Amino acid sequence: MAIEIRQGRLGDIDALQRISRLAWHEAHAPIIGEETVEEFLDDFYDVESFEAEIEDDETVFAVAVDGGDADESDAPVGFVSARPADDDPAVYDLGRIYVLPERWGEGIGRRLLAHAEETIAERGGERVQLGVMADNERAVAFYEAAGYERTDEFYDERIAAQGYTYVVQLLSESE
Repeated sequence: MAIEIRQGRLGDIDALQRISRLAWHEAHAPIIGEETVEEFLDDFYDVESFEAEIEDDETVFAVAVDGGDADESDAPVGFVSARPADDDPAVYDLGRIYVLPERWGEGIGRRLLAHAEETIAERGGERVQLGVMADNERAVAFYEAAGYERTDEFYDERIAAQGYTYVVQLLSESE
C-alpha cells in the first residue's frame, strides 16, 4: 500500500499514543528500562500534549497513513513533529518522529523526516536540530544516514541517559 503524508488531526491521538508507546518500548526500554519509559510516556505523551502540538500553527505535525487518498478513516502508522526553537525561529526542534515498530525498515521514517524538512524550509526555517539517546544505535544511524551531523553530547536527567545533539542545515529554494 502507498504511504501518504498528511496533517495530524485530533482524531489521530489514540493512534499516535499507541505508536509512541510501541516505539518507545521497542527502542528505548532496553536502554533506560520499562519503568522509565512508562513514566516518560505518561508525562510527555498524554492527550493534552498531542492536542497542543496538533493545534499549534507553528508546529509541523504530520502523520503517515496507508492508502491512496489519506482520508479521515486512515489510521496513522507514523508521525513527526517539529517546532521553532524558542531562541531562534530559523531553527526548528524535531521533537518526535516515530513509526510502528512492525513497519520499521519500510522508509516511512525517511518520508516523514523529508516532509518535515520540506515544510520547515517552506516556512523559512534554515536548520533542524534534535536530541537522541546515545545508545539508540538505530536512531543514530537513521539521522546520520539522513545527513545530520552530531554537534554535541548531553545528559538527559529526565531519563538518566546520555544523548547526542544532531543538526542539519536546510537548503533554501534558491540553492
